[in-house]
Formats: sequence, C-alpha cells, structure tokens
Amino acid sequence: MSDKVRPIDLAARWGVKKQYINTLLTQGMPIDSIESAEAWYNARRSAGSVNIIADKDFSETVERQRELKALAYRQYLDDLRNNSPDASKSYATYDKLVKTLVTLEKELQARQVASREYIRTQTAIERFGRVLAQVREELSQLGSKIASRANADNPGRAMKAIDEEVKRVLERLSNSASYAEQAVVKEPDQEEINEINETTGDDSVDEVESE
Repeated sequence: MSDKVRPIDLAARWGVKKQYINTLLTQGMPIDSIESAEAWYNARRSAGSVNIIADKDFSETVERQRELKALAYRQYLDDLRNNSPDASKSYATYDKLVKTLVTLEKELQARQVASREYIRTQTAIERFGRVLAQVREELSQLGSKIASRANADNPGRAMKAIDEEVKRVLERLSNSASYAEQAVVKEPDQEEINEINETTGDDSVDEVESE
C-alpha cells in the first residue's frame, strides 16, 4: 500500500492541473494511496459522475510523445541504412515509444469523449445514419413533389428525369458513407509500420525484433 499522496503528485501522474485534483477532492476522492485514488477516479469516470476535462496539459504531453516517436523512428531508419550495430536498440526504443503513445492517445480520446469534445465513433455513425436515411426519404419524394412544376406539359417525363438523377445522387452518397465508415478507425502507426516494411523488408524487421 502506498503512502498518502499529495494532490500535486496525482496531477502530475494524470497529466491534469492541481486545481482539477482539488475539485475531485471536494467530490470525495480519497488520497490515502494512489491505488484508492485511481480506483475512485476510474469508477466515477465509468459512471459519468465526475466532470472530466480534456485539458491542454495532457494534450501537450501526447504531442510531445508523438514528436519523440517520430525522432526515434528516423533514428532507427538511419541506423538501419548505415548498418549500425545500434539498430536493434533504436528499434526497441521506437517500439516502446509507440506503445506508450498508443496508451496516451487512448486516454486522451477517453477524456475528449467524456468532456463532450468528441463523441464515440459508433455514436457518430448512428447519428450520421439517421441523417442519411432522412435525406434518402426526402430525395425519393422529390420527383412527385416538383415534377408538375418542372414540366407542367409532361410531368411524367420530368418525374423520370428527376428520379434518375436522385438515384445517381443516392448511389454516390451511399458510396461516400461506406468509405467514411471504413476510414473512421485507423490502427495507430500502421502507416509507419508499412514504411518500415517497405524500407527494410519483413525479414529485416523480424531480425531486429528478435535480437
């Protein structure tokens, strides 16, 4: 069991401001140990009972981690191209930074969702789906609504032209919606993993990893 912790220590650990920790203390968060504070915080966050902020300090921490990862990635490629004996070490450093960044980005996303800065992917897709369904319904009725005004002498001809164009529009919307859903979630750092494979070949990466 850890000793009693100070608010400033929790602020540094969680990447938030001390004032926010003080707010949590007024809500009853225990500080007899880090474990109990984190258990309380996580339980309240899951229940939506604490006002979680996507604070600037934590965002900057994540950005610094991205920069460190990028530097480590370039160092690894340089070592690899120069056949440096440090290539395995630089790859291990890069790999560790990637894993840390993934953890930090997940936490940042959780804070942004909790603070209403972002909404969950599935929620966004469902809301977009409802809007798209309404658009489809409105467009499908367009021909019958305006055909007589578009061509009073031959509304049937106008309706056919309108319906054909609506069909093409809906097909384009459907394709765009499918593409958007597929592109919403991207595996972290997959592009850089592909770059490594293309630069070194799968065998080289595996060899470095196994050393």
